Formats: sequence, C-alpha cells, structure tokens
Amino acid sequence: MKNLVLNFQLLDTYTNIFRHFKKKFSEKLKISVVY
Repeated sequence: MKNLVLNFQLLDTYTNIFRHFKKKFSEKLKISVVY
C-alpha cells in the first residue's frame, strides 16, 4: 500500500510540473491552451 501512495504522489507532482510548463509555454506563444 505504501508503494501505491508513493506512486500517486509522484503522479501528482508530475502533473503539477506539466501544468506549470504548459502554462509557461502558452504564455510564451501567446495562446491559451485548454486541456
């Protein structure tokens, strides 16, 4: 069970990083990307 929780935390972290980069990328291109 500990592994499962760890995996979910990793997934959450990666999702946040992805969102952060997507936002920066969108602002750089001056377009709004909707996901």
